Amino acid sequence: MGKRKELDKKVKGSTKMKSKSSEENGKLPYVHVRARRGQATDSHSLAERARREKINARMKLLRELVPGCDKIQGTALVLDEIINHVQSLQRQVEMLSMRLAAVNPRIDFNLDTLLASEVSIF
Repeated sequence: MGKRKELDKKVKGSTKMKSKSSEENGKLPYVHVRARRGQATDSHSLAERARREKINARMKLLRELVPGCDKIQGTALVLDEIINHVQSLQRQVEMLSMRLAAVNPRIDFNLDTLLASEVSIF
């Protein structure tokens, strides 16, 4: 039993020396923290999780804006539907501006400047 206590004292002494030498170098001793399943600990994983949450929040907003997107599953399919909807809206704006120009030819509808001024409003 005496040898066991002696060995314990040596081990404790060596760990104290290691911690002192790491403090002298200005570095804290490396402590490995084991995360539970589904919980990240390193900054890269936390930043990645925040980025994904931001993307998901914006995708949810887009789904609410575009009719019919709330029933579609999958990010790629939702984006395809959004692209189709925006292109459809662009065609509608072109058609309406052409019809308006035909009704009243004195008004000059320059679609590019009209769209540019609408974008600057938002």
